[in-house]
Amino acid sequence: MADVQQLQLLADSVDTWNQWRISHPDVPIALQNAMLNAANLRYANLSHANLEKSDLYHANLIEANLQYVNLVKSTLNGAIATGSLCYADLHEANLYSSIFTFADLSYANLQGATAIAANFNSANLQGANLRNINASHAIFWQANLRDTNFCNAILWGTKLYCADLRRSQMQDADLSGADLSGADLRDADLSGADLREANLSRANLEGANLHGIRWGKDVRGRDTNWNNVIGLMSAQNVPAALFSSTL
Repeated sequence: MADVQQLQLLADSVDTWNQWRISHPDVPIALQNAMLNAANLRYANLSHANLEKSDLYHANLIEANLQYVNLVKSTLNGAIATGSLCYADLHEANLYSSIFTFADLSYANLQGATAIAANFNSANLQGANLRNINASHAIFWQANLRDTNFCNAILWGTKLYCADLRRSQMQDADLSGADLSGADLRDADLSGADLREANLSRANLEGANLHGIRWGKDVRGRDTNWNNVIGLMSAQNVPAALFSSTL
């Protein structure tokens, strides 16, 4: 359970909370199972806090310090978090419709999270673990996704326009209907990925591994868009049929 005194300090004001943390830098922050739905936590210092299974529904976390925070199985749907979440643990968290625009989520753990329709526009997720995430219809426009683990992720209908996906691990990811136009996929591992109906127009596939990809028309007859794709000749394990259809 959450520490009642700490919850009261946080409820009093963010300034009071931040000053208390400065005065007590070594006190563990125990806010697990806290009810903080719709709370105004803007600029709050929550670094290294234990917020496991907490309710942060529609919370205002703009510019809050969430470095190394434990948000395992927490609810953040509709929350706005635009500050630092580097190394944060969001394993199996509910991030439905959350907003992380321009946030720093580098090396964060989002494995198994539900991030349907979440907004990661221009966010930094370099080295993050998004394995098994459900981020269908999420937005990653121009996001830094270098070295990110998307293995077995559900990304159908996801917007990855001009995203930096260099060296990302996307094995067996469901990218059907995803917008990857202009994305940088150099040296990415797309083996086994479902690319049916995906838009790869102007995407850079130099050095990418395309072993066993699924592509072409889906059940609705919509086809994968390979128009003006870059680097297909230097990609690895390109299906022969794909060469013949795009050359």
